[in-house]
Amino acid sequence: MAPAKILRKALPILILAAAVVGFVILRATGPTAPPPEVSERVWQVRGMVVEPGTHRPTLELYGRTSSPQTSVLRAAVEGEIASVPARTGHVVDPGALLVLIDPSETRLALEQREAELHEAEAAVESERLRAETDRRMLQREQALLQIAQRAVDRTRDLRTRNLGSEAEVDESQRSLEQARVAVDARQQAIADAPSRLAQAEARAQRARAAAERARIDLARTEIRAAPASRVVEVHVSPGERVRVGDALVRLYALDDLEIRANLPEVVLPRITDLLAQDYALQAEAVVAGQPVEAALDRLAGETRSGEAGISALFRVTAGARQLPLNRFVSLRLALPEEAGSVVVPFESLYGRDRVFRVVDGRLQGLNVERLGEVTDAAGRTQALIRHPELEAGDVLVATRLPNAVDGLRVEVELNGPDERG
Repeated sequence: MAPAKILRKALPILILAAAVVGFVILRATGPTAPPPEVSERVWQVRGMVVEPGTHRPTLELYGRTSSPQTSVLRAAVEGEIASVPARTGHVVDPGALLVLIDPSETRLALEQREAELHEAEAAVESERLRAETDRRMLQREQALLQIAQRAVDRTRDLRTRNLGSEAEVDESQRSLEQARVAVDARQQAIADAPSRLAQAEARAQRARAAAERARIDLARTEIRAAPASRVVEVHVSPGERVRVGDALVRLYALDDLEIRANLPEVVLPRITDLLAQDYALQAEAVVAGQPVEAALDRLAGETRSGEAGISALFRVTAGARQLPLNRFVSLRLALPEEAGSVVVPFESLYGRDRVFRVVDGRLQGLNVERLGEVTDAAGRTQALIRHPELEAGDVLVATRLPNAVDGLRVEVELNGPDERG
């Protein structure tokens, strides 16, 4: 093969090889780029300076009103409804008339029972008079018996001397026997007198009880409120006829109104201890613009279906007239003062009981004790916490960080005195 032809075929390969060698030489002899610097990100956060002190915590509780004295008043007598002064929602004073049942029928029944009582009392008096009469008559009949006995003796004496007849003896003997029978009957009557009197007095007692029952039935035609109450529901209208046991009015006593609210599980041991020490736990609420005061009375004996924890029962001490039954109420329960506690905004809390302290520009997590809440003079509600390692001057994060972890680098901007919340 001609050299020129070989050169033409080898020339592209030679050029490519020269280019590769040149690239390798340039890469090997070129300057080296410095490694990139890795910088740690610094997160901007707001912080607050810790100021431990003595604060009075509160708890925000939610519950509903109830009453252990919720009553359904029912008809005790049969009759027609004459009037219904009660209206749903009315607050009524003690003794106020709620429903009036026509008293005509019960008044007639009372008159009948009183007549039966008079008859029974007259029968008792008759038995007493009869007993006195029997005692007096017994003396006379005994005297007649003695006379009859002497008459028999005389007729027999005359008969033995043939001065009298046998018929006269028989007649005097008959008179004697009649006198004896009369005395025996009178003595039996006197002996039976206590039993007859007792029976008459028993009938009088039954008649007296029936008359008293009729008087009670007459009084029951007027259905009245016992304590001061609020009417929840009225079941009847004028003109209806009711039977014994029919529901008339449902109401509840205002002086025994309660608020049932769920307690958070974390404060249950503390509340239980305070109740055991007879500590007065007071709560306040505002319902429809009116203040309501209540005192924690006891804890519920069971957990109802749908409730997560134990319920507390608050006895309403003021403002009961503004509270209808089953009304939702937001209560603020005041707890005893806590020393060494710290007031923080809710933004400082991560989860329920974790905060982050800033130490040397980095976060340090602390699990704190939640004591409750505190409302400042401006009406802002903040959390009250406590931890043995928190000291005056420590800085806590007062902002939300979605990636807050121990060791995260931060730059803190402290809140002003009026910016804590």
